[in-house]
This record gives sequence, structure tokens and C-alpha cells, in this order.
Amino acid sequence: MTTFCEERTMAPEESTSRQASAAREFDEHEKRDDGARLVESLDSGLTLLADTLYLRMHEDVENLVGRDSMLMPLSPVKTRLRTIEEIDHYQVAESAVIAGRLGYVRAEEDWYGPWLARLRLGASPAAGDAPTRIAQYAAQADDQRRLAFSKVLAQVLPESLRAPLLLFQLVPLAVHVATALAFRDQAFAAQARRQQVLLLPAIDDCHACGGRLLANGQQCPRCGNPLWNSQCLLSAD
Repeated sequence: MTTFCEERTMAPEESTSRQASAAREFDEHEKRDDGARLVESLDSGLTLLADTLYLRMHEDVENLVGRDSMLMPLSPVKTRLRTIEEIDHYQVAESAVIAGRLGYVRAEEDWYGPWLARLRLGASPAAGDAPTRIAQYAAQADDQRRLAFSKVLAQVLPESLRAPLLLFQLVPLAVHVATALAFRDQAFAAQARRQQVLLLPAIDDCHACGGRLLANGQQCPRCGNPLWNSQCLLSAD
């Protein structure tokens, strides 16, 4: 089956160029020399989360409750792209909040978020609004960010209203995990995973991955770790 990662409209050379530019900027700003590794890890982790979240809200919902003509988008391709862009706005803000909270980057205000937005959104139509949207998310408390994100998703992808609510509690923690892994903070990544397990104990029951932390960009074919499938999510009911 074709994955959403494969369906993205960005050409491979554009992705490579964007990562290289972000890596150079990161190394220069942070006075480090591992920008290429970090950028590849962070970008692949957030790409997987964005594409998987869309899958959970679209295909998984349709498989569970069937198609509702009232909720089906008029332009599926445009809806998917816009939804993923909205997901990226939120992911950038969530990653920026946790990176600032844990001191992953230098203390200069408003560098990491715009930097990550350029990596994730580049010159897409959504990129122009990205700084404002990201700042609006980042200014809110954790729960308020998540609720604001859910409201935006309901507008751009009405099917998301039928996804398990637990999914949206796991998403910010998944972004925290991806960010921590990119910055090689295994301890905090493990802490965030433990919070996910408290929300969804079935995470630890997967016979394939055992709920362990996977490298950014990797996914368990059985449970969907790092963003679990409907079978696993519904086990919490």
C-alpha cells in the first residue's frame, strides 16, 4: 500500500536541500557539528507522525464507522495537504515548547520555532502564516494547545471528530518523544513514553515492539508505535 510519506508532493531533491540548509543553520546557531544527523532524525520523526495522524483520522475512521457523505471532503488531495500542514503547525509549536523547556537549544527567543517551520513547511502556501500560527499555539498552556489543535482539525478534516479522543492526548507526547530522540535525550523520551503508557496500557502489550522507543522514522507494523492504530486505541475502552 502506498504510504502518505510517498504521496507527499515535495520532490526528494527539495527535501534534501531543505534538510541541508536547516543543518547548516543549526550548526551555525548552536555551535555544533551534528546538525545533519539531528535534522534527519527530527524531520523523519515528525513526517511519520504527521502522515500517521492523518491516516488515523481518515482511513482508520472510515474503516471503523464507514464513510459519511456529509463529512467527506470535496477535494481529498487538497484536504490531505492542508491537514498535514495544520498538523505541522502544531508539531512545530509543540516541539519548540519542549525544546525550550528542556534547554535543547540556546536561549534566544523565537529561533527554534521559525527554524523548524522552515524545515517542515519550506515555501509551501502555509509557510507565510506559520510564524503567527506557531506563536499562537506556543503561547497557550499544554492542554489549551491540544484543544485548539483539535478544533482546527475539526474544521479542515471533519472526520477527525470521529477519531478516538485518546489519539489527541497521545499526539503531543509523541512529538515530545520525537524531539527528545533527535536531541539524544533518551531519559526524557522514556519519561514521555511512560506517560503514554499510563494513558494507553496496551502500548506495552504489543508482541512485535513491546512498546519500546523506536528510532525516529521507524514504525511498528503491528500496533503503529509511535502513534497507535485503532485496534490498540480502542482497547482502552
